[in-house]
Amino acid sequence: MAKVSVNLDDDLEADGNVHKLKTMAAPLPSVSKAKSSALKDAPRVQFSFTNVPKPIKEAFAAEAHKRGVTQKELLYECLRAGGLNIPEASEIDGRRR
Repeated sequence: MAKVSVNLDDDLEADGNVHKLKTMAAPLPSVSKAKSSALKDAPRVQFSFTNVPKPIKEAFAAEAHKRGVTQKELLYECLRAGGLNIPEASEIDGRRR
């Protein structure tokens, strides 16, 4: 009976196929997920305003409570209403990295 030699060690580097295989196996980029993860991993900074009249601050807090969201989430909603493209707070919450 003839002996059969099997070599399972493929050397993809030798024929240049490794780059093709890695390119084909790479996931497709998701613009929305890229933006969310960029915002999620971004450094955090303090965001505050100068002193505002107390009735405005209380009205803002009351509106957030009425909507069942935090004041930060209400700020994001206001910014979205103003035309800024901001993902949902749950997508950019840095605590869920």
